[in-house]
Order: sequence, then C-alpha cells, then structure tokens
Amino acid sequence: MAPTFRRFGYLGAFLLVLAAGFFAAFGAPALDGSTGLQIVVFVVAGVFELLGGFANPLRERVGALRLVGIGHVCLGASMCLGALSGSGLVFQALFVLSGLVLVAFGVDYLLGGRYFETPEA
Repeated sequence: MAPTFRRFGYLGAFLLVLAAGFFAAFGAPALDGSTGLQIVVFVVAGVFELLGGFANPLRERVGALRLVGIGHVCLGASMCLGALSGSGLVFQALFVLSGLVLVAFGVDYLLGGRYFETPEA
C-alpha cells in the first residue's frame, strides 16, 4: 500500500494542535523573541501540511506536493530556530541537522520529487 498525501494532512492537524496546546499552557508572554518566531513558522508549516493533505481548491490549483514541500521547509526552519534556544552544543547540532534534512525533503518536493519517494495522490 503506497502512502498518500492524507498522512500529511494529519501531520498538519497535529502540528496545529501542538501549537494551540503550547499557547494554552504558556500564554502569549512565552511567544517573545525566537520562541515566538519559531511558533509562527511552526503554525505556517502545519497549515501548509494540512492544505496539502486534504482536498481543497488551493491544492487543486497549486498541487499537493508543492504545498507539502512548503510545509516541510517551514517545519525544518522551525527546528533550526529551536536550536537557538538550546543550551547544549550537541542539542543544537542535532536540531539544526534534523531541520536541514526536512528542508531538503521540502525543496525536493517543491522541485517535483526527483530524489525522495513521493506519495500518491
């Protein structure tokens, strides 16, 4: 059974629930500086993953693979921003490396999915 884009829709919904949970638990004062920027980019990633995962007019016009690619790039950027708040060098290096891997997936999806496996529509 080949993977479908629906799983990215579920991922996007999960990211949005996580962001809402963070906001509910810590409130608006926790959103200052790099943490606030990270959450904004995280929410944008969730929106694009959600739009790429489920049928909608934007998905029909732009393409699911491109929407998911933008979501992956934003999620990877959010992880790289998360490295700014880390205290240990190993933590920061792992967050940046994993974020860059997600950005690579996203860029490949934006370019049509030549190198990484792409889901079926």
